[in-house]
Amino acid sequence: MEKLTQILSALLAWFYAATGGAVPLPMPMRITMPPAVMIVGEDEYAVLWATNRRGTGSVVVTLDGEELVFHDTAGGVLRSDDSLHVARVPKAALDGCDSYRAESQYVLFNFGYFALKGGRAASGEYAFRGYGGQEEIRALFFTDVHDDRDQALRNAEALTRDAPADLVIFAGDLCELHLQKNFADGILGLAADMSGGVIPVLYCRGNHETRGNWAAQIGRYFPTATGEMYYTAGYGPISFTVLDTGEDKDDDHPEYSGLVDFAAFRAREKAWLDSLTMAEGYGYRVCVSHMGNLDRAGFFDGWYLPLRENLGITHAFCGHGHNNSTWESNGLRCYEDGGPATGSLLVFRDGEIYARSVAVPGEIRDFGLLG
Repeated sequence: MEKLTQILSALLAWFYAATGGAVPLPMPMRITMPPAVMIVGEDEYAVLWATNRRGTGSVVVTLDGEELVFHDTAGGVLRSDDSLHVARVPKAALDGCDSYRAESQYVLFNFGYFALKGGRAASGEYAFRGYGGQEEIRALFFTDVHDDRDQALRNAEALTRDAPADLVIFAGDLCELHLQKNFADGILGLAADMSGGVIPVLYCRGNHETRGNWAAQIGRYFPTATGEMYYTAGYGPISFTVLDTGEDKDDDHPEYSGLVDFAAFRAREKAWLDSLTMAEGYGYRVCVSHMGNLDRAGFFDGWYLPLRENLGITHAFCGHGHNNSTWESNGLRCYEDGGPATGSLLVFRDGEIYARSVAVPGEIRDFGLLG
């Protein structure tokens, strides 16, 4: 046994010396879902993409002719055990960049002192458009898509026929998360297709994205300051408070099989919400949540008060009810997108917010000024 150990140690040492710590393998790597740029904070984006094999991920940003590289890491170690990749990139680097691309390399095994690596893959070059000082901001707003990706994309095209959007906002229930593939197709895929990889996307979790064997993993791909799917973020003059309203029934409901604890989750979220103060320098302060009934007893007790008084929020955007409508609640002007057959365009202009929606496929409904 001792002799075998010596032989294996010698082989490992030879591999390390001969390959510089890596053994190349003829294994192809492909980008299977192109990159989407997600807004995850006040000053940071997260770039997400997917590959056919597990491996590393990096975003290469060309800024003023110089290449800057941002890796998918955990604690300083490049992650190589996943086919979904997320790299954190400062807004200051991406907003003014010449272009960016996503890169990955297949890693079969990392043995500590040497690794078995395969092929590399790179996306195309994307000319990203972050906030550029424009006076009018056009945001696509979609919720309750429920896997009807094709209809959502048709509606987005109808809403942007006259002029392109500046960002995309998703307010949840895009899909359920039984498998990682559901996330890659239903969230990342829709975000990449609707944004084209050239405008940012803001995502808010819905109750259907809490369902499924993979649902607990979603937070890994949204590196927010809270470590949760509730967070604050900014886009130019717009301050977003993104809430995670969780499931829509009590924790002991048989539908959840005893596998949820949203009562404690909401208590932590309410404490976080109470701790926030009004961000300076924003002309618009809005809330995005999946469920809009933020005065529901036993679920969201007292949530409206910090939104309105501490944060100065004037408008709330939501979904869940599948009912395209507007209403006033606790001093906030609320707007609900109606689901997969709809989709909305929010226009921020001169301190006001306007909305229009695809009421039914092919028909645009103009809501006008939202309060």
